[in-house]
Amino acid sequence: MSVSVKLMSAISTHGRLHHSVIGLNRYVKPPNGWTEIGGDIPIPSGTSRIQISTQIDDPSVNYLFDYSSCQYIEHDPNWKTKANQRINNLRKGTLNISLAGTPPSRGLTVQIKQTKSKFAFGTAIKAPYITDSSYKAYQDFVYNNFEWAVTENALKWKLMEWTKSHINYAKGVDAVKVLKAHGMKVRGHNMFWGTTGHSPSWLDSMSSTELLQQMHTRVNGMVSHTGGLLEHWDVNNENIHGDYFEQKTGHSNITMEMFNWMHSLEPNVKLFLNDFAVVNTHLSTTAYKSQGKRFKDSGVPIYGMGVQSHFKTSHLDMDVLKYRLDKVAEVGLPIWITELSILDTNANDKATALDDVMTLYFSHPAVEGVLLWGFWDGGVFDKAIALATGSNVTPNAAGTKWNELFHQRFRTNESHSFDGSTSIHTRAFLGEHDLVIKQNGNIIHTETINLDHGGKTATVHLQGSGSSVHVSHVAFG
Repeated sequence: MSVSVKLMSAISTHGRLHHSVIGLNRYVKPPNGWTEIGGDIPIPSGTSRIQISTQIDDPSVNYLFDYSSCQYIEHDPNWKTKANQRINNLRKGTLNISLAGTPPSRGLTVQIKQTKSKFAFGTAIKAPYITDSSYKAYQDFVYNNFEWAVTENALKWKLMEWTKSHINYAKGVDAVKVLKAHGMKVRGHNMFWGTTGHSPSWLDSMSSTELLQQMHTRVNGMVSHTGGLLEHWDVNNENIHGDYFEQKTGHSNITMEMFNWMHSLEPNVKLFLNDFAVVNTHLSTTAYKSQGKRFKDSGVPIYGMGVQSHFKTSHLDMDVLKYRLDKVAEVGLPIWITELSILDTNANDKATALDDVMTLYFSHPAVEGVLLWGFWDGGVFDKAIALATGSNVTPNAAGTKWNELFHQRFRTNESHSFDGSTSIHTRAFLGEHDLVIKQNGNIIHTETINLDHGGKTATVHLQGSGSSVHVSHVAFG
């Protein structure tokens, strides 16, 4: 059905030869035609020679080699300045506010207060911690510091249906409903998961026909319970690392069929691939790009590329990270950072890395959102990734950094005075804002607007004069 292809390097450094895998594509399929194989490697000081080779484990497989290229990833000491410039251009829109009527000579101001971001800032959550009132501190942290959420485990097939036909919908769906009631948007994770050990074990003994029936039952059941609640679904999680459903059904393109099934039942939900070892390592970047391009070119109803982003250190090479992100962006689909984590027991170092990573992600034109893979040391896969600790869910240095980014640096909250002027021109972050009109500090009108890339022009129509001035209406155009 497929072959595993490796791009190998042999590097001579100080007279010693070192072999390593640069890139890996586990599932190269003949019907897919030409497939790009690639990766990136650091060049140690003292290197005199590098040999690159392609390796296929099955010696009976013949292949054609068409083209090769190599580029040096330059260090850019000004990467953050450039990223902030992109943020200003990509993430903000022009807002013009003018007055009509007779404004008072002094004291009229407008506060531009952002209430929702167009860019998604979110986190994975533990479903029981959302529905259990004893976890109020956890819940408050979620609702105060994020606008998107994803259930970490509660919607996964194996964990919902340990025993065939005994399905626990309530655990995950109830949490989703609570999140929605608090104004949050929710991703679905995941419909299928084809890496080893992550599908219900009772599927293993089934025939291809029986398995396909159960897969349809899974999709129909989930959509019937979550219809209208979810914005996204990760369709077949980590598909470049596991082909359980391909092997069991005998259909090499069964994941594409999963997309079609789900889209036919709920066409408004955006469907994603989602995978790891894409930007945090060099192994799967090109393989993931190749898969995404193949899905897009085949007309599969795929919306975006989910990039997990689990970093095992705070010491990151931002030039390489940007290269890998750019590589995935070559697919031409939106990117969502679905599972961001930074593993470091030093919260200050973690905060510095979080600042860098979020600045890069927020500045990238293909990235539409970032979700953390949890935040509290009482509910994460490793306490070293935590942004908050203890029973009161108190932010550590990394958590304080997240709150600064979410509430201040990447959010608009500014006030302007009309003293001596009848118009204000500014740039604000995209999303929903309240325009709070005040006279001598007293609120006389609040208007909600949505700012997008096209900008917004608002005309505030005033009536009355002096201390009795009021706003009759606000016109847009």
